[in-house]
Amino acid sequence: MKLYSAPLSPFAARVRLSIYRKGLDIDIVPPPGDGLKSETFLSLNPMGQVPTLLLDDGKAIPESATIVEYLEDAFPTPSLRPADPADLARARLFFRLPDIYAENAPRILLGMRDPARRDPAVVEKSMAALHRALSYIDHFIDPGPWAVGDAPSIADSALVPVLNAVGLVGMVYGQPNLIDGYKRLSAYWAVAKTDPVHARVIGEQLAAIPPM
Repeated sequence: MKLYSAPLSPFAARVRLSIYRKGLDIDIVPPPGDGLKSETFLSLNPMGQVPTLLLDDGKAIPESATIVEYLEDAFPTPSLRPADPADLARARLFFRLPDIYAENAPRILLGMRDPARRDPAVVEKSMAALHRALSYIDHFIDPGPWAVGDAPSIADSALVPVLNAVGLVGMVYGQPNLIDGYKRLSAYWAVAKTDPVHARVIGEQLAAIPPM
């Protein structure tokens, strides 16, 4: 079994975080050398995106939330699913909130980190979407050390890589305290990023930032 991943992608990082937390023996590899849109990769995932999990029987599973749930079903111990149904629903919600309401803001904003390439109107729209998503996450999150309940869960897999990307956006745009305005979320993030498994994934993302 192998995971096609890219170190900087918060979506691929979600799956790596679950893999590390569960201690799974899954090869983590970059996409084939001819790229995500190559015939080779598109034959596995016609969306041409990472993460993509390739099973031993040749079947491919795309999308971070789907892969994380598959890993929970295929490798139930240790479980990263909260036992309480309401907590589990909230953990799954944390995949949806940034994906739907942030409207790809971290990717868009980091793609314009060179001031010479910025479109002020796009920056304003993306920042507004980002703050909307953060406000929703802040409403539903526990204040730490874990996003839901008293143990690590798929909620942390969902959020930690995204919040790290938000932190990068803040540094690039001169707003290093971007998360600080959200009381519960900032309390969670201050503790969550010190966890060794989280720190490993955060470090992988930071190490992959290309030079200006």
